[in-house]
Parts: sequence; C-alpha cells; structure tokens
Amino acid sequence: MTKKILSVVLCFVILFAIAVPSFAQDANELPYENSRFFTYGDYELHYRYTQHEGIYRGRIMFIHGFGQSSFSWENMAAEMSAKGYDCYCVDLPNFGYSTRETMDMELISRETLVEKLMLSIAPEYTWTLAGHSMGGAVAINVAQSVKVNKLMLFCAAPVADMGDMGGMVSSPVMSGMVNFVFKYLTKIDILMKLVVLMATANLEYTKNYNLEGVTAPLQLDGTGDGLCTLMQTQRPTDLEGAANIKCPVLIVNASKDMIINNSMKQQIADAFPDAEHYLVEGGGHICIEDRAEELSGVAYEFLNK
Repeated sequence: MTKKILSVVLCFVILFAIAVPSFAQDANELPYENSRFFTYGDYELHYRYTQHEGIYRGRIMFIHGFGQSSFSWENMAAEMSAKGYDCYCVDLPNFGYSTRETMDMELISRETLVEKLMLSIAPEYTWTLAGHSMGGAVAINVAQSVKVNKLMLFCAAPVADMGDMGGMVSSPVMSGMVNFVFKYLTKIDILMKLVVLMATANLEYTKNYNLEGVTAPLQLDGTGDGLCTLMQTQRPTDLEGAANIKCPVLIVNASKDMIINNSMKQQIADAFPDAEHYLVEGGGHICIEDRAEELSGVAYEFLNK
C-alpha cells in the first residue's frame, strides 16, 4: 500500500510539475501586496495575511498542498475574510516564496516552522487550522503540538515514510531531472492547463486560470534540489497520534479527485471517527479554488456550531 501511495505522489510530481528550490525572497520585493515574512533559524517563511471584514470571528492558518503555495488559498481567504476571519496563508519551505532547503543547512521540520509562525502571531487555542492535500497531513501533525480550536482537512493526503526511496530521489540524476521539469515544462501553457483541468475537473474554470500564480515560484532555480531534500526529511503523518486531537474536525473530499484515492481517504476518516464529513459533488482535487464559495459556506457553518 505504501508503494502505491508513493507511486501516486511521484506521478503527481511529474504530472503537476510542482515543487521546491534554494531561494530566499528579498523582503523588499514582495510577491503580493499582503505578503509578509517570518524568520526562524535559517528559514524565511513567506505568508499572506488577509484581514477580516466586519465582526471579527477568529483566525485561520491555511496550509497548501504539494507543489502549490498560498496562491491556492486566495479564493478561500477572500471568502472567509469577508465572513469575519483573519486569514493567514503560509508557503511551506520549498514552495511558493519561502526558503528552499538544502542538506547543508540546519534543517527544521515544516511542522515546527508553522507552529512557530502561528505562536508568533497569536497564542494557542485561538487558531483554526486548515490544510489541503499534503497540507492536511502537515496540519494533522501541527494540531498534535499546538492546541487549536478547530481543524479542517480538505482532500487531505497522508504522507508516508519514504524509507529506502529517500536515497533514490536524492540522486543527482533525479535532482537534475526534477529541476528541468519545473524550470522548463511549467512554461508550456497547454501542458499546465491540462494539469489544472485534471486537478479541478472544471473546464470553464481552467480556461481563465491564472497560470503564473502557480508556475512563477516553480520556475525558481534549485527546485529539484529542494524537493529531493524534502523527500529525505519530511515527517510522516502521525495518524495514530491524531487520537490526541480533541477539537472538532471537518473532513472534505471531492467526488472527482484524481489524486486522493479511496485508501488515503479511509486512512484520514479512520483517524478521526467523530469528524464531520462533506463531499464536493463533481469537484476535483483543488476544489478549494474553483469551489471556494461553496466550501467557505461549509467552513463557516462548521466553525460556528
């Protein structure tokens, strides 16, 4: 089963053309108007802050999926801030505009970095944590260290231990190949449009999709090197430890998700037997983007029970 999951992940790496470099954004050249940076150790974490409108209802930390960035949460952040929530969308290390890792630096887990970022902004118990795909796996680990009041998992993908495969993905050949894929293949618009169509299952949405929001950070130098470092060092999802998470949990899946298989969905469901579930009918893997209005309504109802 682990081999099947890893095969899916590796296929997603190649097909989705997304990942990780050795880069630190100049804080004077902000990627977005609402960009901010958090420094911890050798890391610069990029995140975006969208302030609430009207009556303040809480704060949410959004964690993106593999090959994505804070860009994938733009629509949800706009919807939820309009409903009264301060929204923080972080770029995990090796993605978006955050530091790209190498084996030569003092490595810190992405869970620890997210925890430190959250606690630098506000104390425990004041956060809702939301994770998409791989970000859902990270959120599960974070919620076992930082006490949160609600946990929302969107098309969550549990991360397995790479085992012996960690050495394979760290080879110079693999690193060079991944660097090439992310540097050049992401410049082929028709290819990226097909990827977006696969991920959304929504042709109309794909036609007007802002590819640059996805491809710009992927084309940074060193992407393959960073991804290979990540594959060797990432923390597997602690599904057994999820029993220690006592807050209410919302699990969202999509009926046309081509990335998360039934086995992965079942693992997440088994880890949270008391969770509330919602199925996005006709939705694809990145339903958080094209179905943001629908899902913000679901999230708002969940958060206000």
